[in-house]
Amino acid sequence: MYEVLTTSAGFKKDHVFLLTDRAERKPTLRNIKYALGTLLARSARKDDTVIVYFAGHGAPEVDPRGIERDGLAKYLIPSDADPDDLYSTALPMDELQTIFGRIEAERVVMFLDACYSGAAGGRTFASKKTRAGSVDDLFLERLTRAKGRAIITASRPAEVSIELPELGHGIFTYFLTEGLRGAADLNRDGIVSLDELYAYVEQQVSRKSRAVGGNQHPVMKGELEGVLPLTKVRVR
Repeated sequence: MYEVLTTSAGFKKDHVFLLTDRAERKPTLRNIKYALGTLLARSARKDDTVIVYFAGHGAPEVDPRGIERDGLAKYLIPSDADPDDLYSTALPMDELQTIFGRIEAERVVMFLDACYSGAAGGRTFASKKTRAGSVDDLFLERLTRAKGRAIITASRPAEVSIELPELGHGIFTYFLTEGLRGAADLNRDGIVSLDELYAYVEQQVSRKSRAVGGNQHPVMKGELEGVLPLTKVRVR
């Protein structure tokens, strides 16, 4: 994703903040919160478009507050998380609502290649004390109630996000990057918009997951006014 954004998508490298296990800055809880809640709050301006991409694990935990319809709190898992102490070592999905509120930009799009089912395999895990049954998407609806905020997830909440070694990615990320490079320019106008990208990714991921015996359907929540261009591509 970093390569796509800084090459074919045309983003300046000093406008893209990278956290990976192999980078100088690791995706620890502190670094993730700094990147999202401090760096973006300081640098993103009203007319900017902010793109956030996360590839990793999600996890469910019993919701002690009784807010969730499915009885489960959801987390994004940083590299230093303790699966048996998610509250103090992982990033609660509800925290993203606070982070979104700190960012001045009118348009924030988040791509999440993670899942929360607690099932075996894919980009999810659960503590030994948690059994996730039917996971719903109420938490995504809460996050995108604010104007100008959209989230595209790799799968429906109760599904497992599939990884295929031959693609080198989860299938969501594979088609996401292919789409941004130009495959999602459905009307061939040289621009990949958010709606075009979602339509392309949803179709391709659903098709590919069925082909390998899975069942995965990306989900988009939230609405942005008008057409949101994400990348400019060469018209063939």
